Amino acid sequence: MLVKKLIGKEVIGSQGDKIGKIADFDIDVLSGKVKSAVIQAGFNKTYKIKLDDIVTVGDTVIIRLTEADLKKALPKSK
Repeated sequence: MLVKKLIGKEVIGSQGDKIGKIADFDIDVLSGKVKSAVIQAGFNKTYKIKLDDIVTVGDTVIIRLTEADLKKALPKSK
């Protein structure tokens, strides 16, 4: 799937909670591999998630985590 088709898709957490939208991807320029997806969850809230945390991609992107999990376990990026 092309990255441009994922940008802007709504992200839903594991309990059906709306988290935000896919805003970007973090890519390792040396290896060319995608390191993480960046979720925009508000004006100043962004989260990076591992691609392994994505369960399905369709009209929405469903992830294994809740927003509470993201707040606790994952560092915020700016």
